[in-house]
Parts: sequence; C-alpha cells; structure tokens
Amino acid sequence: MQRELLFDSATWLVWLAPFIGVLAAGLTKRRDPAIEGDRVLRHDTAAIIEHWAHGIGTAVLLVSGIALGVWFLPALVGSGDPVWNMMDVHYVAVVVFLFGTFYYGANTLLAMKRFREHLPTKDAVEYTKRHYGLLLGFKKFTMPPERKYFESEKMAYILALASTSVIILTGLIKVAAHAIDLPAGLMAVVTPAHDIATVAMLAFFLAHVFFAAILPMSWPVLRSMFTGYVDLEYAKHEHAGWLRELGYEAGKAEAASEETAA
Repeated sequence: MQRELLFDSATWLVWLAPFIGVLAAGLTKRRDPAIEGDRVLRHDTAAIIEHWAHGIGTAVLLVSGIALGVWFLPALVGSGDPVWNMMDVHYVAVVVFLFGTFYYGANTLLAMKRFREHLPTKDAVEYTKRHYGLLLGFKKFTMPPERKYFESEKMAYILALASTSVIILTGLIKVAAHAIDLPAGLMAVVTPAHDIATVAMLAFFLAHVFFAAILPMSWPVLRSMFTGYVDLEYAKHEHAGWLRELGYEAGKAEAASEETAA
C-alpha cells in the first residue's frame, strides 16, 4: 500500500515557508560591513543564516532530486519505500530552501544596495581576466582592486539567480499538482524546465563549493560565513576596492596604528 507523502499531507508548509522568510526579514535588524580594528565585518548574523539555509537546502535538493531522476537521467532509487523516503527528504529540503531563499530575497529588496553589490560592474571582464590569470600563474597580471565580491562571482550570480527563479516557479507548480489537477501540457513544459534548471544549479553549486571551500585561497572567506569576519590584512590584498568603499585609507590607518603602538 502506497503511503502518503509529506508533499500531500503537509503541502501547507511549502506555501508557508516563503512567508516565514519574508516575515523574518522584516523583523531582522541588519548590520552593515565595517572595519573593526584588525578585522572587517563581512557578514552579519542574518547573512550567515540565509546563506546556510539556502545552501544546505540547495545541496539536499540537488542530491535528492538527482536520486529521484531528472528528465534525461534515470532514477538512482528503486520503487516503493526508497522513492517515498527520498520524496520526503526532498520535501524537507524544499521547506528549508524556500525559507532561506525568501529570507535572502526580502532582506535584499529591503536594502537594494545588498542586491547591487552582487551584480557585475563595468570592470567584470577585466577583473575576472586578471584574477584568474593570477590563479593560473601568469605574472603579468596584478591583483585587481576587487570589491566585497569578486567580479567573477558576480557573473556566476546571474546564473544562480536565473536557475533559482526557474526552480522555485516550476517547483511550486509541481507542488500544486499534488493538490489540484493541472493541464498535462503545462506539466510537460514544467517538468523538463525544472530539471534543466536543476542541472544549471548543480553546475553553479559545484563551482561554488570548489572556489569557495576547497581552494585554500578562499578559506578566509569561508571562515567568515561562520564568524562574520575577515582579517583586515586579507581584505587589503584581496578586496582593496571594498575597503575603499568602507572609507579605509591605508596611509592614515597605518599612521594611526603606529601612534597607538607608541
């Protein structure tokens, strides 16, 4: 006998999760980045929560979604209980993902500067070329004065934004299909679109994990996703443009440091 899925018995929580995220954002008091002695506040508590809720939700969604099978790949789990268990895992991940994503989205819309700092600028191509030129060992390149986020990250953000939007829209339609009858023609478009967006998100996610967690040069930023802070010396080297935006002036800061030491 087929058991009832969480998508059927607790569909309401899928619809409630986005509203909880938006409500939480409205009740959250944000902190802007700031230089505090020999360290720089990069992420406040809200940024850390939304990052890990979205990230963990995305990771589990990708694993469970691929296990269940996508449009052009066979399922990795058989019929019966393994499928129902994986569907329930997918459900829990959907709830966490929607909360984290809408919490981030509402926080971003409440302070548009947080959205703009993720978008590529006119320096995107040049800075990306120089950045990866350095990583590949080409000595003719110098470190560009990157802002809070690398320009290469900002270009990847567009892919993540597009794929996330498609996944949410098509995913909610698929959830609605558990409660109401939807046209077969609509579902014939929604299902492959959901799967294609999933593959695009998988490509972004794997690249993000590699460049943000595996490469040693990224470990200071990875730590900041737990502590909120990066060292000032690290920021001077990797994010000089960001420090300028925060009002940091190297000469004055070093003179003040010398006076304090004296």
